[in-house]
Order: sequence, then C-alpha cells, then structure tokens
Amino acid sequence: MNSFSNTDTKIYELFEFKPRKGDLKKMEIILAAIECIATIGFEKTTYEAIAQKIDTRRAHVAYHFKDKADIFEACVKYIMASYQQTSIKRIEEAKDGLEMLVNYAEAPFLWAEENPEQLSVMLLFYYLCTVDPKYKELHTTIRSGGVERIQYILTNQLTKKIPVKEAAVMAKTIQNLVSGTIMDVTTTGNRTLKEAKQLVKQQVLRIISQ
Repeated sequence: MNSFSNTDTKIYELFEFKPRKGDLKKMEIILAAIECIATIGFEKTTYEAIAQKIDTRRAHVAYHFKDKADIFEACVKYIMASYQQTSIKRIEEAKDGLEMLVNYAEAPFLWAEENPEQLSVMLLFYYLCTVDPKYKELHTTIRSGGVERIQYILTNQLTKKIPVKEAAVMAKTIQNLVSGTIMDVTTTGNRTLKEAKQLVKQQVLRIISQ
C-alpha cells in the first residue's frame, strides 16, 4: 500500500496544487469555475460569472488567477486530486489483490456518478489536449501515473504471477477500457454509468483470466 501513497504524493507535488486550510478563497473560486464551465460553457465562464457564483468581486478572482487559462488548469488539477481520493479509498477497501484491481477499475465510474460537473470539465480538457501541448503534457503525466498503478497491482498484488512486460500491456489495455467506456457512456447514453461499471468489471476479470 505504501507504493500507492508515495506515488500520489509525487503527483500532488508535480501538480503543485493540494487544498490547504489557507486556500479557502482560491478553492471557492475553483469550485465556482467548475460549476460555471459545466453549466454555462467555457466561453461564458468569465471572471464576472465566477465572482457572481461566490458573491464576490471580479478583482478578487483576478487576484488569485492571472487569466482564464490559469483558472482552468487549477480546475483540472483539483479534479484530479478529487479523483485520486476516490481511487485511493477504493484501493484501501480491497481485501485482496484481485479486488484491489477491480475496485481501481470501478473507481472512475463512482467518481463520475458523484461528480458529473467535474466529468464535464474533464471532457473539455480532453479536447484541449488535442490543440494545446501544455494540456497534452499534463494529460500524459496523468495517464502514465494511472498505468503505473494498474501495473503495480498486476505485478505485486495478485496471486497469479504476471511478467512485467505482459503486465505493462495489460495495464494500458485496462486503462483504455475504463476511459473509453466512460467516454462512450457520457457522449452516447447507450448505457448508464452503473451498467458500464459492471461491464468493465467483467472485462477486467476476463483479461486477468486469459
């Protein structure tokens, strides 16, 4: 379990953002920005719109964030911290390695159910990754961390011994399965998140049993 704790600490440090008691106003702005982006769209999410959400002045928002891009990046980092908390909690609830793997694969669906506005912001983030190298680099770091976690479970927590190279391929396959399924559910409505979570669980178990 320590390996996961260390990894998440490094990611928090890399993102240079972890909520503290002294950052209440900044946190308030970020949460308001997430709500604005998810409900009225990115273009209409202005300093004024954010300020109105938290009953403050535009100048207070500008004091903490130099521009809109700065706000959006902070939103993404906050969302990833939120998602990591859900993942870690699910991992800690596992009784064995197989349950740890399944719980980790199910965590994004639970997070999405609990935080639909955050999911909407992340979908925008995925688009921006295609046009902005800065966001693409950040997303690469996020995805790499996810693969490392899955690979750690596959090579260190399961009763079945899986070679490192095989585990690396499996880890990426599972990650793509999870993210692809969430994207499908969110953008098509073919199934619910609960149905998708169960489907992914079945497919992860099938991958492991091969």
